[in-house]
Amino acid sequence: MFRSTLGRVTRLMLGLFVLTGLYFSLQGESFDEVLSSGLRAVGLQPGAHAANGDQSGIVALSAGHNGHFNVSALINGKHVSLIADTGASLVVLNYDEAARLGLEPETLAFTATAQTANGPAKFARAKLDVVRVGGIEVRNVRAAVAEPGRLSKNLLGMSFIGRLTRFEMKGRQLVLYD
Repeated sequence: MFRSTLGRVTRLMLGLFVLTGLYFSLQGESFDEVLSSGLRAVGLQPGAHAANGDQSGIVALSAGHNGHFNVSALINGKHVSLIADTGASLVVLNYDEAARLGLEPETLAFTATAQTANGPAKFARAKLDVVRVGGIEVRNVRAAVAEPGRLSKNLLGMSFIGRLTRFEMKGRQLVLYD
């Protein structure tokens, strides 16, 4: 009896999952978008979760449908969306995000040049007091701020990732270890 009840519940849950996905696709929203907004509403960070509930120093980032590892982080106490990029030497913020974080980019010297996918761009050096991803916190993180209009997405680069004990790729997951 238990097995037949479990089987019915499993089929019911699978059916609800399929119907929910169909509903969201007809509404023009992806399930990921709706799930992410729901997680944010209850104070959780989409895309970043502890791999083991009791080990807050492990964060597993799942690749999105575009292959990028989207990260919701706290930088100096404020929520910031980034893309984890092991090819970026530093945490890199766009000009507007830097201003929102109080880094006063208008006072920074944009003297460093870096090659981007869109060609060379000027950057200013900065330091972030605290960067927190899930249960992992790193202090005094070297960063760069892109000149206005040169960077659309913020990057979580090696100035954060490289200070962890390790990181590894597991299929479509990037796992960070404090």
